[in-house]
Amino acid sequence: MILLSKNNNIKRSLILAGGGVRLAYHAGVLKALEEEGLSFNHVDGTSGGIFGTAMLASGITTVEAGKRWRNLKLRGFMGILPLKDYAREKSLQLFNGAEGIRGEIFPSLGIDINRINSNKDFLATFNVCNFSKKRVESIANDVVTIDHLIAGLSLPMFIPATKIGEDWYTDSVWIKDANLTKAVNRGAEEIWLVWCIGNTHEYRHGRFNEYVHMIEISANAGLIKELDWIAQQNKIDKNKKPTVIHVIKPEYALPLDPAFFLKKIDADTLINMGYADTKFYLQQSKPLDFAEYNSATVMRNYKATLHFRQQFYGVAKLQGIQQKLCFRFSYFIRKTDEGYILQQFTSVQISDSEEFISGYNNILVKESKGALNSSFFIEYNNTVLHIQSLIKLSDRISFLLGLEGKQATITIVSGLSETVTECYQPAVNRLKNIWHLNIDANLPSLKKWKMKHAMLNYLFQ
Repeated sequence: MILLSKNNNIKRSLILAGGGVRLAYHAGVLKALEEEGLSFNHVDGTSGGIFGTAMLASGITTVEAGKRWRNLKLRGFMGILPLKDYAREKSLQLFNGAEGIRGEIFPSLGIDINRINSNKDFLATFNVCNFSKKRVESIANDVVTIDHLIAGLSLPMFIPATKIGEDWYTDSVWIKDANLTKAVNRGAEEIWLVWCIGNTHEYRHGRFNEYVHMIEISANAGLIKELDWIAQQNKIDKNKKPTVIHVIKPEYALPLDPAFFLKKIDADTLINMGYADTKFYLQQSKPLDFAEYNSATVMRNYKATLHFRQQFYGVAKLQGIQQKLCFRFSYFIRKTDEGYILQQFTSVQISDSEEFISGYNNILVKESKGALNSSFFIEYNNTVLHIQSLIKLSDRISFLLGLEGKQATITIVSGLSETVTECYQPAVNRLKNIWHLNIDANLPSLKKWKMKHAMLNYLFQ
């Protein structure tokens, strides 16, 4: 389990900001922080960050969190309101995820309100918006209720507000998506902020995109205001150590919730992204420069992203033991003003276990026509393994028919020893992967289709 203790030399707060239900990303972040040996005496969750905070407070380990997110059935988010309720409410709210979250999602993720209430290992707080009083309330784990957790995830138009006592409660993301002020007031010397709300230059059209943009405006503006306040406090209070802020975020904005529901991106990819991003940040070890706090959450722009996944199975010796292996690759081809940028996120499953080991320091290169050469590292049994792969794709049509990606040459390097194995991808996997091949671009449908095929052609040039 991630090291959480009341007895730390440095008072650290871990702030899990929101970003929708696709926050399997947090599970990867938490695993990387655990491996670093960081300890926190306070964990705070807002909006989607409530999932990760509640799982930690329920005693769920980082390994188990990864398993639960990967195995999660998403139908619990999509409970449709009974027709009679829809007619009575005369509402556009067709989906009532509250009951599905309460009855299916929380149990599947191991969120247990009794264990949260009795947790003494660290302080966990959950932020909710008291709509009746128009303010954010930070609820401690010893008194939080299941209704508070549901309310903290209840975005207007998607999940109904929750009445607790005489007041109505909703998601607090419209006021703030991370409660840094409370963490400072609790004496935090270091704040580790995990930020997943998008912050890009591009304005996207469409009702759902515009709804999300409103959240982005509110959340990022609220955070900047808090960072400005902390910067001023650091200058004013000379008798107190300045509060240090660490910000972990994706390089590019995460896909939105519908992409997760439609399996255009999966939990394994999101976990691997969170893990790789955190490992990269820890290697840089650069706290926030308050002279640049306005850009703390800014992410890189792209014109279009093409994404697809591949899974290869094989057998190889690891530390002298013959093991069955599954290598999972998530590829992203991004078209930017500077040209094409290739990314990958990876994990390895060993001997049919439910545990996946995420990769880091991912490098992806298109060596020649259809040849993808990649490299990454994993940590296995206290040993760092360097894994290299070569996948050859022949042509676009064959790829779209699921006839490509049958084989990958995998090289595993451990110290001075090197193992090469040929791995294979079953036909059913290839067909599923093509079904989930998708492009993300702020373009009309026809132009998006043309862009998709132009980016596929790039692979085979």
